[in-house]
Amino acid sequence: MPIHNDADRGTISTVLQTVKEGQRTRPPRHVGELKDVVVQDEHGADVPLGELWREQPAVLVFLRHYGCVFCRAIAVQLHRARDGFESAGARLAVIGQGTPEQSEAFRRAQSIALPVYSDPERRSYEAAGAKVATFSELFSPRTVARGIGHTVTSRIRQGSIAVHQGRLVDNPAQLGGVLVIAPDDSVRYAHLSEDASDNPPIDEILAAVGAIRPRA
Repeated sequence: MPIHNDADRGTISTVLQTVKEGQRTRPPRHVGELKDVVVQDEHGADVPLGELWREQPAVLVFLRHYGCVFCRAIAVQLHRARDGFESAGARLAVIGQGTPEQSEAFRRAQSIALPVYSDPERRSYEAAGAKVATFSELFSPRTVARGIGHTVTSRIRQGSIAVHQGRLVDNPAQLGGVLVIAPDDSVRYAHLSEDASDNPPIDEILAAVGAIRPRA
């Protein structure tokens, strides 16, 4: 859709639920209230987030929304690297805004063998310090170019099961990120997205997990 004037841009921003003033991410050093946030698994059962890292390190991956090409890309990348995380003793947990039904549909559509939890009220995003994007943080030339790159590369590598932009779901302006949390409740790694395309390298996340000493 071409944006002809400020009114058009304002209308699109309202639909996308973007903010006017840029926000700052607030990466936590300790789990704090995040530990008690309750999400839902694929069956709709309540799961306190603190249970995910009670016995082993957990990698929490907060997705922007299920139609986001960058979220689909990192989910597939994590799926491919899951054996490495398992060998390092870490639990992978993907968190999205949608319902359990939407979460399960996302998991099947992307062919990922990872648990996907639902947080429709986005309480875990707030507790994790993730921010809501401005219009330019969603549609800068860099993010658009990266999105096209993900789609083209995925099509070459995966054929019909390709990563591509889908329809908007829930709050498209909610940005995500990645936290690595140790069983002592300390946050050992935090990368919260500054724009829609800002995902950390998988090797960087895996290195953070590897640096956590196992419990005696």
